[in-house]
Amino acid sequence: MCEEMKSTMQKHRQSLRHGKEDLNRLNQAIQRLTVETDGAKTQPCELEKIKDRLALRQERASGSAKGKLAWLEAALQKAKQDMARQLREYQELMVVKLGLDFEIATYRKLLEGEENSRLGRGFESGNVGLDSPPASQPGSASGPTHLLAPTAGSSALTTSSPSGGCALSGCPGCVEGLGCSGFQGC
Repeated sequence: MCEEMKSTMQKHRQSLRHGKEDLNRLNQAIQRLTVETDGAKTQPCELEKIKDRLALRQERASGSAKGKLAWLEAALQKAKQDMARQLREYQELMVVKLGLDFEIATYRKLLEGEENSRLGRGFESGNVGLDSPPASQPGSASGPTHLLAPTAGSSALTTSSPSGGCALSGCPGCVEGLGCSGFQGC
């Protein structure tokens, strides 16, 4: 009986040792699972924090992009206004230029008409010949002709020659600075 008891005790000790080992393994598994569940519980909080940070970044970037877009739209609007202003100024200048071109053409026709008329009168009266002095022509030996546009309120074209007299007809009767007053003035 003693031996039987010893053998039973030894069996119980072994089963107790196996039970303790199993219990230790289960405790370790429980601890591991507890750590994992705690980590899983904090993970949604971490994910929420990350999500909030990303949303904040996106909002800032969106605000920055909206600010840049507004600035670019304002710059575009200003450029359009500047372009419209420059176009108006250009059109105004073109109107002035066309007016000046028309005025120049008119004066040119008037001068050609006077010149043709004077040359015609000179040939008819016999004043034009080899002995008579030539009319002062632009770029001739008597000097260049200076044509001055009429001043406000005046319609006469002022002409003068450096040698005095009328540069259009060469008539010495015209006074320098006063210009030629027309067909009868020379």
